Amino acid sequence: MPNPNVAMTLDECVNEVLGMLTGLDLTYRPEQDRYRAITRQINRALRANAREREWSFYAGSEEVGVAHAGDQDVILRATVRPRIIGDDAVRLVDSLGRTRVWAYFLPRDAIEKYPARRGLWVSVTRQALHFSRPFALHEDGLRIIVPVMREPRMFILPPHPEDPDEPLADVPMEIRQQLLDFDQPDVVLQRAAYFYAQTDPVMQPRVQTLENEWKQTFYALNERDDRNTDAPFLNEFAVPIQSDVNDTSYQDYRHPHADDRY
Repeated sequence: MPNPNVAMTLDECVNEVLGMLTGLDLTYRPEQDRYRAITRQINRALRANAREREWSFYAGSEEVGVAHAGDQDVILRATVRPRIIGDDAVRLVDSLGRTRVWAYFLPRDAIEKYPARRGLWVSVTRQALHFSRPFALHEDGLRIIVPVMREPRMFILPPHPEDPDEPLADVPMEIRQQLLDFDQPDVVLQRAAYFYAQTDPVMQPRVQTLENEWKQTFYALNERDDRNTDAPFLNEFAVPIQSDVNDTSYQDYRHPHADDRY
């Protein structure tokens, strides 16, 4: 959920974008086309922001099922989008929530190189998880936890009446008070203003300036996060040369970054 200390309502977001575009303190009725057009660009900016950088704001984890011995594929719900960056991995946990097995992500074309190894890896194809080997007996009953991303919540306005002669209904206040689904409103609203200026011939001369303002905010946030965070380990895509090839004996799987790698 957005932080209430920094979240902005739909009315505030539209007025902010109008201020960036015109430099004036303008207010438009939410029943009119300009208000709706700006709302549409704010929604577009939200989606683009979530795609360009996998912000931790939209990240979480979800249990997608239970491991059954012999199974190698797990089907995900259509609303689940796995998060596959940095040090992300699928976890198999026991009833007490303790991680028993780590399954790092591999490219889809590399997963078939690992079937005889005692460790566990996974790739994602559309809405399915494909593991490097079938689940073993000692993994039966473990819960499968997947790091996931959710889509940002869009602003929703009531549809226009089908009859063009029918008067426009007032937009309820609860709709106008929807909150922007992001903790850093500036980066979304500056991008929305940049998007909107591209569609308006009068404002197109300002497109380059608006793009520069948005990118300055975007890169400032990136640098702030990267400067104060240790660089994560990256997923190991190369097949390591170890003595455990074809060894399927069970050991208590520890985190792959422990001294003894599996």
